[in-house]
Amino acid sequence: MSAYKSCIYAGTVVHKRLAPRPHEFSYRVFALSLDVDEIDRLHRELRLFSRNRGNLLSIRDRDLGDASDASVGDKARRLLGEAGLERFGARIELVCYPRVLGYVFNPISVYFCRDQSGHLGAVIYEVSNTFGERKSYLIEASEST
Repeated sequence: MSAYKSCIYAGTVVHKRLAPRPHEFSYRVFALSLDVDEIDRLHRELRLFSRNRGNLLSIRDRDLGDASDASVGDKARRLLGEAGLERFGARIELVCYPRVLGYVFNPISVYFCRDQSGHLGAVIYEVSNTFGERKSYLIEASEST
């Protein structure tokens, strides 16, 4: 069995505002970083992770991208193709919040899109709100000077 490209990131969400009245909170979170071409392997090999079914942690294709049942990788590659950036569909890393025991709150998903040599060429930011609306923004990455 080879190593996984996918991983878990742990972090902290912090919010503080001063007006109209002071309010602040901080809590721990985790997100998955998934190689989109590895999701089915994770589904087969990890007992507590599933794709398109319930589990402790799961990813449902309809929760990401358009509401279709196409795979998240296919959806991202379609967006790249529409923008003329299909060469950056060789490796796509998706960072998102998974469903936990069937419940999902995923305000933002980020897709890092790379070419065959591993060069980051595009990033897709997918923003969701509490009304079920979802919008994707594809940004072409540029070399820093």
